[in-house]
Amino acid sequence: MSVAEALLPSEALPLGKVIDISLQLDPNTFKMHVLEGFQGDAQFEVEVVKPYEGGLGQIVRAVRMRLHAGSHVDAPAHMLREGAQIHELPIERFIGDALVVDFSDKVPGKHITPEDLQERIGSKVRPGDRLLIRTNVNKNYLGADIAEWKKRSPPLTVDARLWCVEKGISLVGFDCYHGAKVPGENRSSSHVLPKAGVLTLPYLNNLDGISKERVTLVCLPLNMVNVEASPVRAIVIEN
Repeated sequence: MSVAEALLPSEALPLGKVIDISLQLDPNTFKMHVLEGFQGDAQFEVEVVKPYEGGLGQIVRAVRMRLHAGSHVDAPAHMLREGAQIHELPIERFIGDALVVDFSDKVPGKHITPEDLQERIGSKVRPGDRLLIRTNVNKNYLGADIAEWKKRSPPLTVDARLWCVEKGISLVGFDCYHGAKVPGENRSSSHVLPKAGVLTLPYLNNLDGISKERVTLVCLPLNMVNVEASPVRAIVIEN
């Protein structure tokens, strides 16, 4: 079953408690690794390009940042040259049912297997569901050493990613380093989800503030053309 076939038509959003699960972007605290292959960088910076004085008396700021800074959604084009870009994805992909699964017991660094997923949510998954993996690792991201943050993050095995594809999961969100790999795993894990059209939603936070297992997720990207990722303000609604 394809992701498009698994997704149901959008319905009116239900009312309920709203929980912000976005990671705060603050130029004084937020930072990202500069990995091999970068030809430049854009750490999160805010600049005043027009002060209150002069003109109409308003202030205007500019932001320099990677599209992958803070809570963001990755389109398949992030990993695949011919993959869909953000503007090619239906807006309905970013609103809908999500399951929250607690893997905080896998910290530090224990891998998540398909058996783990099946045991905890296997009977509850519906085709088209979004999956939010809770580890609580990002609770300390802004004050953590990035290398240590990566070590603490539980890796999702290749077979666990394939489990998500087989179950018709349409998006996987992480509150930890989502690129963590299982030691000794020779198969590539980074292309499994995008090849199947499954989106990723990294740099989430505050998943421990969600009290229900099934919620409504809203993570709308900016309406940008020809980009592989977009910042989002991710929230969940407890129905």
